[in-house]
Order: sequence, then C-alpha cells, then structure tokens
Amino acid sequence: MRFLVDSMLPPRVAELLEAGGHDATTPARLGAHNLPDDVIVQLAAAEGRVIVTENASDFSAVSACPVLFVLKSWWAAESLSAGLAAALDRWAKVNSDPGAWPHWMPSKLR
Repeated sequence: MRFLVDSMLPPRVAELLEAGGHDATTPARLGAHNLPDDVIVQLAAAEGRVIVTENASDFSAVSACPVLFVLKSWWAAESLSAGLAAALDRWAKVNSDPGAWPHWMPSKLR
C-alpha cells in the first residue's frame, strides 16, 4: 500500500512501513512540509496514497483519496513508531482497496 504519513506523526513510521514492503513517505520528503492541507490531499490523490493523520478536523471532508485517522495516544510514546507502523500494516492487509473517504483505525487492529 502507498501511505503519506502526516507531519504530526513520527517520520520513522514511514521508514518502518518501507522496511515492511509498503511505499511510504512524508510531506517533508515530498517537499510539502509547510504546504496547506488541500495541497497535501492533491499530492496523495495524484500518487494513490492513503493519508495517515491525527488531524480529523482538517481532513474529515476529504473525498479525493483515502484518509486514515489515528491518535498517537493509542500507543506508548516509546513504542509509537513501531506500534503505528505495525497497525498500518495490519490495516493495509484488510483494506487492500480503501475507498476515497475518511477511515478510523479500528481498535482491533491497533
């Protein structure tokens, strides 16, 4: 699966996803660290990426690409990157073709 891990989440998540066989990046890697959210959505849609973010208020109306909402508080700080990457891998396995709308990470996959 192709992921765009939002800037509010650790960039290490993208690295771990890549090590696990996914195509993952961050806005900073795309040169879009300080761009508006609508530009991030355009980039993700153009590249067929799922945006992974904690920012439900800004991305709740997106319909151009899948958006997956997560909360950092679901994982202990010391295991956030590894825990989130593992959860995203599990999510990808059961959502091989997610629809272009907002999704929440189900508790059973965390």
